[in-house]
Amino acid sequence: MNHDFTSRHFSHVSRMTCSLALGTLVLASAAQAQVVGYGRSSAPMYGGTGVSPMPANPFPPMKGTYAPSHKAPDGTACISVHPSTRPQIINPKIIDQIVTVNNTCGQSINVQVCYVGSSDCITVALSGYQKLQRILGISAGSTSFRYEYRELY
Repeated sequence: MNHDFTSRHFSHVSRMTCSLALGTLVLASAAQAQVVGYGRSSAPMYGGTGVSPMPANPFPPMKGTYAPSHKAPDGTACISVHPSTRPQIINPKIIDQIVTVNNTCGQSINVQVCYVGSSDCITVALSGYQKLQRILGISAGSTSFRYEYRELY
């Protein structure tokens, strides 16, 4: 009888451990998917308004780390992002921080725009030859911000 209890207890504990490990893997992959979005992405591009953009990384990423960014037939980038700010009408001390995302190619492209070094992001889905303006965030009086964007695949 003691042997039956021990084997049932061990079986229950091992099932719980496997379930816990599987749950941890699912949560970890879901959290990673929220940061990257669609799986693969292009290397981040940086910009800003009122401040200098991030300097270029002197150490390029390992080949194959990022997907190539979309290019037009002439080799220029399909996606461009332009920042701007606008005071709100009700309270001019509250500033909307806006990004205008432009797709100059005929294919649909998803773009993730974030504050630099943050997981505070928006995803902009662009059809071919489309230009969209989105609010990245708001600030209390600051007209300067830095952003980074990636093309999602």
